[in-house]
Amino acid sequence: MTESFEFPGEYYEIIRRDFRNLAAETDFFASYLPNGGRVLDLGCGTGTNLRALHQLGHTCIGVDQSRSFIDYAKNAGGEIEYVHGRAVDFETSEKFDLIYTVFVTLNYLRRDEVGPLLAKVRTWLRPGGRFVVDIGHMLNFVDSYQPYIIAHHKHDGVLITRLIRHMVNAHEANWRHEETLIVRQRDDQVSMYDNFFDQMALTAPELRNLLQCAGLEVVEEFGSFRKDPPARQGKGHLIFVAVHADG
Repeated sequence: MTESFEFPGEYYEIIRRDFRNLAAETDFFASYLPNGGRVLDLGCGTGTNLRALHQLGHTCIGVDQSRSFIDYAKNAGGEIEYVHGRAVDFETSEKFDLIYTVFVTLNYLRRDEVGPLLAKVRTWLRPGGRFVVDIGHMLNFVDSYQPYIIAHHKHDGVLITRLIRHMVNAHEANWRHEETLIVRQRDDQVSMYDNFFDQMALTAPELRNLLQCAGLEVVEEFGSFRKDPPARQGKGHLIFVAVHADG
């Protein structure tokens, strides 16, 4: 799998506003944390979730392979530790009350990388700790497939136009997302960025099995960060909350 998110973090923050609900995400994560809890975000992007949790008094570490996003996060404030690198390469001797990998970050990995990462996650959880994973499952890809998309995002004088192309390799269950970002900045200057990523199309049973093999037990499943139940027809978000299988 490949991934490239090397464009300014400010622009990702604008795009993110149109897809994510920070208040709902913060409430969701905070519900699994004790006072002064320790949090690990695998695929933290520009650190948006961690900043919100840090403001609630939690100690936070974020890992992301985008240098641009990590640089933005480090400059965005808060005493938060950020690590530039792939989640599968991250190592630590620390223990956490909450570990999460959301916004389909797990789908960016190769299939043979997921099991070893989940095994490490299990060793990083404190007793009673929770692991939250939000995946793009098979029907998400099938239902949302469009070969070409034009999307616009606007905030505080910045206009971002995304020209998107999707390609699916069914033999490898791989989804390729390519896009060009055209940005009209506040001073009317225009810049352009290339962005692409590959994602593997997991199924929910496949992820449950991977979690079980890693010694993690799914104890809750949701269809949104508002803790709605998963959609009966299998569409939309699928969020698993897992714990040590041995308690």
